[in-house]
Amino acid sequence: MSTLPPAVHEFVDDIARWRRAVASRAPSYHRVLHELVELLEGDTSEARALAERFAETWAHRAFRVFYDRPLLFLASLRLDALVDGDEHPLWRALGAPAPELECVTRERLLASLGGESVWRSLRSRSVQTNETSRAVAWRWPAELMGATGEGARPLRLFEVGAAAGLNLIADRLSSPWKRASGELLCTTNAPRVLERSGIDASPLDACAADDAAWLRACVWAGETERLARLEAAIAAFRASPARVQRGDVTEVPERLRALGAAREPPALVFAFQTIVRDYLDDAARASYERGMRGWLEDAPVATAVWTELEADHADPSLPVTLVAHARDDGGVRDFVLGSTGPHPAVVTVNDESARDFARIFR
Repeated sequence: MSTLPPAVHEFVDDIARWRRAVASRAPSYHRVLHELVELLEGDTSEARALAERFAETWAHRAFRVFYDRPLLFLASLRLDALVDGDEHPLWRALGAPAPELECVTRERLLASLGGESVWRSLRSRSVQTNETSRAVAWRWPAELMGATGEGARPLRLFEVGAAAGLNLIADRLSSPWKRASGELLCTTNAPRVLERSGIDASPLDACAADDAAWLRACVWAGETERLARLEAAIAAFRASPARVQRGDVTEVPERLRALGAAREPPALVFAFQTIVRDYLDDAARASYERGMRGWLEDAPVATAVWTELEADHADPSLPVTLVAHARDDGGVRDFVLGSTGPHPAVVTVNDESARDFARIFR
């Protein structure tokens, strides 16, 4: 283990952390990663050559979150499997609708790493999961604010870390969310949205075949419901796309001020983010959050809102929290609306906080 290049040593450590965090999901992924670690830690020329290839491929890349590299590796393999079909050595484990663990062998893994396409993905791509169930971050608060029904106030939506922007059009999809009590969570349907836009460090275009293929590869093997949601979102986006531009999060507050300056017709500017914080370094995060609070402080009451669906921990198996930020007559307030999972389905609602938030806008 000590002979591994530092970046590969960190990769192996990240694999161990990821496997502990998601022990009950994606059995074929666990098997692939087990075989990879066994291979990398072996005292063979083959192992040394593979470790050097990883080190060279990632020499000029920085990864901030422990699950970045394991998921990038798996998605890169899965992309090749989806493209090659049953000719790919690991198709039955990574591409087939019902993954088969027994087909994962060291020989098949090595064969999968023999081509150049997987290394191109490892070198240049980033994991971007447009999980549209995370659109609860705007569809539920928008309902609390009264954005549904005749005469409802129009919105200008802006997503931070939008990837392909599929969450921006999620109101055209089904509403899969329930309260912890089992009742349906009321979310906005057919809101009047005047503008749908977003920003991302490496935006994807869901209308482009290559980017859409990468989005599919980022859905974990065997998770057919997530894949079906993605396909529905891609179809809805292609029918009427949102606008996603390349940019840095520190640019967001000024972009939101420009949106708010568009007074005709008057609309509420709604900024939201879902699992973005982990990818920011400390300086960028501090600058961004300071700018966002400044934007809200300067906006008239009930004209701007910012919501965050984020984790305050490093364990992806634990709940994430939905927090809304808005200004009332006393200044900017933070409302913990509830908690859910990283792929939201059931929401534990903080009713008192939700009522307090709604009062600002109603």
